[in-house]
Amino acid sequence: MPHLRSAQPVRGLVAVCAAFALVASMQGSVSAAPRLDVNEARRQVETLYHKAEQATERYNEARMALRDAERKFARAQKEASAKQATVAELQRTVGAFAANAYRNGGMDQTLQLVFSDDPEAFIARAASLDALSSREAGALRKVVEARRELQANQTAAAQQLAVVEAQRKALAAEKAEVEKNLRAAREVLNRLEAKERARFDRASRDGNERDLLKNLPLPNPRAAKAIEFALAQIGDRYVWGASGPDGWDCSGLTMVAWSKAGVSLPHSSRMQYATGNKIPRSELQPGDLVYFYSPISHVGIYLGNGRMVHAPNPGRRVEISPISQMPYAGATRP
Repeated sequence: MPHLRSAQPVRGLVAVCAAFALVASMQGSVSAAPRLDVNEARRQVETLYHKAEQATERYNEARMALRDAERKFARAQKEASAKQATVAELQRTVGAFAANAYRNGGMDQTLQLVFSDDPEAFIARAASLDALSSREAGALRKVVEARRELQANQTAAAQQLAVVEAQRKALAAEKAEVEKNLRAAREVLNRLEAKERARFDRASRDGNERDLLKNLPLPNPRAAKAIEFALAQIGDRYVWGASGPDGWDCSGLTMVAWSKAGVSLPHSSRMQYATGNKIPRSELQPGDLVYFYSPISHVGIYLGNGRMVHAPNPGRRVEISPISQMPYAGATRP
């Protein structure tokens, strides 16, 4: 049966040819993928950067909420610990006469109630204190009241711990959201060739910062301090969640700039807007904080002449830009 034996090499050759054809078709499909247009890349990247900035501002708020919850938890723990010591001391104080009453057979139930896990039961059966002197009865009541407060402190501490854990989860979720959008933006940029990326970078910069400073209106002294600090950061990198010294997100820059003028602001554009004095757009003055998007997720410091200094996004450094560059949402005066 020679024809059967010769058929095997033929089948092998067919399989090899098919494999080469598959690889060739895959290479062809890859090479045939449309090149990403710079304008389309810019649109995609700006959208991803905006999503990352929104998540960054939520991250900042979650971080502040976590710190607040941790402070409250620590305080509740401290109060519970102090109350525990008070209870122990009161129980030692009444222990001697309580034990003596027990040995004399006059206080079996009362003693059990005082040292039980249910201080309310003791209050409910306070008639058993009749066998004691008023001083002794008062001391026992202090024990019961202290144990009641201890339970309240322990409950408060447990509730604050739950808040802490919830804020930690929220922080992790927002961090993951920021990093996801930044990775996606990098993937878009990686699809651009070197010349196209250079065009993208040039289009992402204003380039006229120093010239614009020549005609800056004179602000009030406090605002001047905030503006002076912010302008000194021009060229610093945008770093999400950062508040200096060499990297900033939008609300981190405005927070630290106004701290130089003695004004405390939260590290959140939304919260800065909520706590500030609202100013109509027609009455903007240098130093005012200007906000963008709905919900608010970006903030800059107004310079006058329709310009602001701000930390834009991970693709750009601290710069001066027109306030018309983004959807305007409002302004406040710290």
